[in-house]
Parts: sequence; C-alpha cells; structure tokens
Amino acid sequence: MAGLFTRKGQRARVRWPLSLCALLLAVSAQAKIPSHFSDQMEAQLSCRGEWSTDYWRSYFRQYLGQPLRVWGEAEWYDAEKTQLAGNQTLEVWVELPESGVRMVGALVKGKVDDVRKNIEQRLGYTFVELPGPYPRYLSKTGSVLVPVTGTSEEQVKWYCARWHLGNRP
Repeated sequence: MAGLFTRKGQRARVRWPLSLCALLLAVSAQAKIPSHFSDQMEAQLSCRGEWSTDYWRSYFRQYLGQPLRVWGEAEWYDAEKTQLAGNQTLEVWVELPESGVRMVGALVKGKVDDVRKNIEQRLGYTFVELPGPYPRYLSKTGSVLVPVTGTSEEQVKWYCARWHLGNRP
C-alpha cells in the first residue's frame, strides 16, 4: 500500500497498464452509441419512425460521427456492428434532403433468408416476396429487404422509404 497515500500538497501519480488504457479507449469508443439506437433504427426501418432526413442526418452525426462517404444520393455511416433485430449491422444510411426521397436504411451482414427470419421473429411482422427480376421483400408497413449482389460476403439492405409527392405530407 506504500505509495498510494501522499502527503498534503503532493499529487498522487497513477500508472495505468497499457492494455488497460487500450481497453478503456475501446469501451469508450463503443459507448458513444446510446442504448436507444437499436430501438430508434428498428422503428424507422419498420416504417414507424421519424421521417425527417434532417433528423436522421443529425442523429447519425451525433452518435456515429461523420459519414464514411456520400454515395447514391445518401450519406453512409459506420454502424459499429450494432445489432438490429438480431442482425449485425455494418453501415446505415440516410438520403440527402435534395434526393426527392425520405429514406433511412441499414446494410446488414447475412443471408436474406436469415435476416428476414430474425426480423420477423423479433419484430413480429412478415415480408412477402415481390415479383421481378431480382429478389425483394416488402412488409405491410413498407419495410424493404433486398439482398446485395457483387460482394464477397452475404449482405442485405433493409430500409424504409417515402417519396416527396408535391404538396402531400
């Protein structure tokens, strides 16, 4: 215990092991995502959330930092491997206000059938496969699942979109 106590007016000097410092930095980096992040995103991806792209851009910047890139008229952010409906999320995106669509989405790791099953079991709604040249799945609320092609690992886009329709809300 010698060295833990100091005389009046002396500063205590603490030496932290390097591995403990690295652990604290890693935990603090992950801690910036709030506990409500998954709930907010699951509600939005289920088409039951906030529609303002300005809201989502601000929300993502507050908790995820600056976008990784701007691509396809959207800002893409590192989702820091958060779990959404039991699926590991790689990235999230929000459309730019001038794009003409109000879209928020997530890039999820996994096969579309597994991602779909997790969402249906955990969130209690179902998807139906839409006819067309490639697989797409739609829920009654407007939530969409689309498998991503051309990547080395299985990925799925899960999103909800609303289009600006002139003077309609």
